[in-house]
Amino acid sequence: MEERFLKFMQDKNLSENTYNSYANDIRLYKKYFFDSYGKELDILVHADISSYCNYLFKNNISALTINRKIAALKQYNLFLIEEHIQDKVVIVDRDYIKIHNSSVKSVVSQKEIEKLKHFTSRDEKNPIREYCFITILAYAGLRASEIVRLRIIDINLENRFLYILGKGNKLRQVIINNLIYDALKEYLEERNIIETENPYLFIGQKNKNTTKPLSRNYCNRLLNKYKTLCDNAKLHPHGLRAYFCTNALHNAGYTVDQVADQAGHSSLNTTKKYLDPERKSLLELSNKM
Repeated sequence: MEERFLKFMQDKNLSENTYNSYANDIRLYKKYFFDSYGKELDILVHADISSYCNYLFKNNISALTINRKIAALKQYNLFLIEEHIQDKVVIVDRDYIKIHNSSVKSVVSQKEIEKLKHFTSRDEKNPIREYCFITILAYAGLRASEIVRLRIIDINLENRFLYILGKGNKLRQVIINNLIYDALKEYLEERNIIETENPYLFIGQKNKNTTKPLSRNYCNRLLNKYKTLCDNAKLHPHGLRAYFCTNALHNAGYTVDQVADQAGHSSLNTTKKYLDPERKSLLELSNKM
């Protein structure tokens, strides 16, 4: 059943990270269901799901996490319908917790990016690779899953773009600016010396002798190395992606459509969030009143 559910979500073009998270959420719900009612889960019932949400809320689970679990249950609901086990959708929009989205975002600053580039370029083991990795994250705005799956054949240095296969298997072209160009050129020269059949751009000891990409968790591990040096405990891959979007809109003069295209946003509303002023700027404006 679980394998069929995974196949169902893959066919819906959900990302690997999403469908694995949803599968785990369903496993946890099945355990909760058995512990609560003493029997295996057969179909989804709205009253049971409401009780589950109340249980999660009382156990201090965040609203965002609860909403993700509801989304997972909805996917499972649709799967059960397709399998002719259930005949209707029992999860509705009002089941989701309404979250007030602040119009203010905290993103990595340009100074912090410069610090990060400085320290990665002086890494004891792989300075050229780490600098290139960070530069692409900061100035191309790739997702963690996208950068580790970037292949040599996806790079067109001559015409200055990267082919990126994003969410929903959507292919887009991302511009290689001068900073990325220089970092890529230097890293490719170093990489060409390494004897490997691996097709992916970034290789390490664990995948050097395979044809597999680095784990997407590599991004977190890399940034964790520099949290103290950069004096930023909140360094994470999405922060660099947010930096790209904010920097492109506020400093480089990109249009919302252009940023959406480069970042691979499926909705312009996602991109428009980065139009909001940074917290420091808003505080300065507020103090002028």
